[in-house]
Amino acid sequence: MQLVSNPKDRRRQWLEYMSTAVAVIISVASLWVAIATERANRQMVAAASWPILMVDSGNVGPDGKTLLLHFKVTNSGVGPAKVRSFEVFYKGKPMPSSTALMQACCDRHFTGAEALKVSELAGWDFVTGLVAGSVIRAGEDNRFIVYSFSPQHAAAWHALDIARQRSMSYRLCYCSVFDECWINTTVRGQQLDPTPVRTCPVPPVPYGE
Repeated sequence: MQLVSNPKDRRRQWLEYMSTAVAVIISVASLWVAIATERANRQMVAAASWPILMVDSGNVGPDGKTLLLHFKVTNSGVGPAKVRSFEVFYKGKPMPSSTALMQACCDRHFTGAEALKVSELAGWDFVTGLVAGSVIRAGEDNRFIVYSFSPQHAAAWHALDIARQRSMSYRLCYCSVFDECWINTTVRGQQLDPTPVRTCPVPPVPYGE
């Protein structure tokens, strides 16, 4: 090995070391900036496509006058939501369907021959729909119960109206287009903050139709 004894050679060697060190520092800084920028861009894209699902209900139609019970899931976020699971509870008990819900909350309001109609919802102006498995775009909603007022079933209609305000709760699990998922719970009209989850669990009693 040849030792560098010339001051000029030592200075040149020192400058080469410094140049190499500066190049390494610049490369590391550039890599860090690139990673940070990519992370920031990913967060911006995710924020621009973040869905927020909420369960809402009311007792009047769009005209503000017609008596119409309606239950809906609304996407108040900025991106589409893929609904993985949906649960409806009446007094803390999971309801598998609208029929089960009506039997639990309103069956006692029927007498005689009318009581036989509850299991089939015969003669009711009653529309139901599925929520789980659907995709709800930003600003849109999915109505899963629409029940028009009828004098013949006024007692049951009012019973369901009271139930939605006092005794019903809901749980949703949904994901964004990037498969980021959340669980949201609604209790007596009060929305809780969505909780992030890695995957949506399968509920023991999912709500059907």
